[in-house]
Amino acid sequence: MKNTSEFHIPVKIGARKEVLPQQILMLKADQNYTEVFLLNGSKILSSTNLGTIEKRLAGNAFFRVNRSTVINTKHIIKSGPNNLILQTTKTGKSQLIKISRRRINPFLAFTNPNN
Repeated sequence: MKNTSEFHIPVKIGARKEVLPQQILMLKADQNYTEVFLLNGSKILSSTNLGTIEKRLAGNAFFRVNRSTVINTKHIIKSGPNNLILQTTKTGKSQLIKISRRRINPFLAFTNPNN
């Protein structure tokens, strides 16, 4: 069976909104809402909570780096010992994101499966 990320299937992120996973840069929790940041620089506010959208993105290159942030690992520019730099848009500036202490080792295992 092929990985679902190869099929480019849209993921439901709200009641009436679907987005291709490769277009999502990151998800940020905002109480019971989720802010979905897209590659083109736009942002979608969804009433679906972060955990639900994260489950819908399972099988793709997404990882929860801290309590309130899920990132698309395909858009990482550089990773450090406890933070990473993420591309914010195709032409825009980058953004520094902190990785939770408890998620550093799982993050390294997720991004480097050969180790």
